[in-house]
Amino acid sequence: MKILLDSNLWISFMIGRRLSSLPDVLCSHGVDIYTCEKQLDEIRNVISREKFKNIIKAETRYYFFEMIYDVCHIVDITTEAVSNIRDPKDLYLLSMAESVPVDYIVSGDKDLTDLGSHAGIPILKYSELLEIIT
Repeated sequence: MKILLDSNLWISFMIGRRLSSLPDVLCSHGVDIYTCEKQLDEIRNVISREKFKNIIKAETRYYFFEMIYDVCHIVDITTEAVSNIRDPKDLYLLSMAESVPVDYIVSGDKDLTDLGSHAGIPILKYSELLEIIT
């Protein structure tokens, strides 16, 4: 099963909110997680904001990215998606999903989850993914 996790889920995991089961998902047999350098740059930019400096320690950031490079497939975006998505900054995620292509896009962003799907790829909330995996 090929999965793309939205940046907001990775950040929630890092700050310790919910998603305590994410390591189990990452290590699940038959589950492959995909990301790209653009997404990793987005995560780096968000967690470098002042409001996260005391919440996410430097050591946590280091180990987080080590984990990402160890367990995720880093891919290039080769397809440019077309969508009526409300936030055009998320268009690269849809492009990445098409480039792989993934089986599921998982997000906590209402702009994405309200789409329901993109190019035949279901867009799920994290809780919905857990129902499928378990």
